[in-house]
Amino acid sequence: MVDVYLICLMVGGGLFLLSLLGGHDSALGEHGADVDHPEMGDVASWFTVRSLVSFTAFFGLAGVLGGVAGVSGWGRLVMALVTGLAVGGFTVFMFRLARGRGEVNGGTGKLAGRTGQVLVAPAPGRSGQVAVTVAGQIEHAPARSDDPLKPGDPVIVIGAHRGVLDVKFWDGGL
Repeated sequence: MVDVYLICLMVGGGLFLLSLLGGHDSALGEHGADVDHPEMGDVASWFTVRSLVSFTAFFGLAGVLGGVAGVSGWGRLVMALVTGLAVGGFTVFMFRLARGRGEVNGGTGKLAGRTGQVLVAPAPGRSGQVAVTVAGQIEHAPARSDDPLKPGDPVIVIGAHRGVLDVKFWDGGL
């Protein structure tokens, strides 16, 4: 007989490992940072691809380990469900917490209004590079500007298009 727990572990675990290798900046079915996120109490919003993959992987893992430990029937099912739901819910909660604090990159659009420093000056027809501090970490991003800039100049991000930041010289004033 085919073991459902083993299949869940293989499929969910494989997708989970791919997500770890592929990064966490976005997920299939999730939207950009400019869209309002639902409230924490909205049950349907907890069913993201990331949470379903986490549920499936850990549901399968708990079921397989329960079988190895000699747990059978309803006990094994309950153990797998509790583990899968706990890990899937924890995954959604932590990504929401991190995203709310600005620690998960939702795209370059989230950087608008932040200040940084020119690393490589942009030129007409060629983007440069800027460093912008986000959540205590320095993010390097391609940038373009209509202002004449040189390395070390302070800049403010005014927008983004296709992953390239639009920046202007920043004198620190309003």
